[in-house]
Amino acid sequence: MINSDWEGPWVTADHAFDIMRQGIEGGEQLFAAISAYDDYLAYVVNKQDYEPGNTLALIAPFLIAFGLDDDFLTARAKDNANFIAGSIKAIEMLRRNCNYSMNIISTSYHQYVHYSTFLAGIPVENTYCTWFPIDDYARNISDMDKTMVRQMAGTILSMPEMDISMDTDPGEMDDTVVGALQQMDNFFWDELPSTGFSKILKDVRPVGGTRKYEAVTSALKKEDTGLECSATIGDSITDWKMLKKTREADGLALSFNGNEYAISNCNVAVMSGNCMVTALLVDVFERNGIEAIEALVTDWGWGAIKALHAQGGVDDSIYHAFRQAFTGSEFPHVVWMTPENMDETTRISKHYRRSVRGTQIGALG
Repeated sequence: MINSDWEGPWVTADHAFDIMRQGIEGGEQLFAAISAYDDYLAYVVNKQDYEPGNTLALIAPFLIAFGLDDDFLTARAKDNANFIAGSIKAIEMLRRNCNYSMNIISTSYHQYVHYSTFLAGIPVENTYCTWFPIDDYARNISDMDKTMVRQMAGTILSMPEMDISMDTDPGEMDDTVVGALQQMDNFFWDELPSTGFSKILKDVRPVGGTRKYEAVTSALKKEDTGLECSATIGDSITDWKMLKKTREADGLALSFNGNEYAISNCNVAVMSGNCMVTALLVDVFERNGIEAIEALVTDWGWGAIKALHAQGGVDDSIYHAFRQAFTGSEFPHVVWMTPENMDETTRISKHYRRSVRGTQIGALG
């Protein structure tokens, strides 16, 4: 069974970033600041009951305050359904040629996930994502509350840039950054709950962190199988738990052009501009188990792949599609993760991440 994130492993877009960038003046900077604040809450202060990926709940008041609606979110989904090279073919081969069940587990809003997965032939019942009926929420928000949120957007845009990661030491943060974080704390947890936006903060439940892992376990339960049988694919902070739990169960925990959050929790790191490598690795895992994956990746190269194919260890059509994708083009980097290669792999993976998805999206947690 395949349980995969969507944005990053298969498509280049970050829908939440894109709708803010395209719908709000200064929206890309606003989103980056709130995303950094999300990382801060999840990894630096470990806020109680807070999940990585709750950025999508935190930005919701701003989307409404600036007049964005369901039509806008849907239109941007159609504009931004940009697939990574080889992804459509890889998904089709895994689902139809090999008959593997595939679930998409995404933090993104349902407007984007339902539209773009439909293009890839994935049934809506095989998707897990963040439900966000924005028009229903907007009807109950006063103009005064919207004005207050727009004013806070201006305040956030004037804040210093916040470079926050899983290794950030709060004791070493600049005083101006600490002050900015305190302002955001006050806004999100003291001021907003007393406005009409309180229902949104309570009801919008982004599928990230623990909720992604819960979606994986729910999908596995439907097929009466265990986590050791899951090929789990991710690339960012919202995927850390489902990757970590899969790795601990000896399933395939695959990071595709991941950042430090994904790399530190996977057992296989893939760095590539083409998704046919994902299809090859998933098929090898499904047919032969995690030991075969470790053997192949440890000796990664054309020779090991050809030998495995000769032994019947990989689907013939996937093998030939892989050869076609990477003959005459840059061969994918694939690494079996150890503590010793963590730093170098993270550096290379983040380079690919920026190259494939763009500098702005690639820098997000």
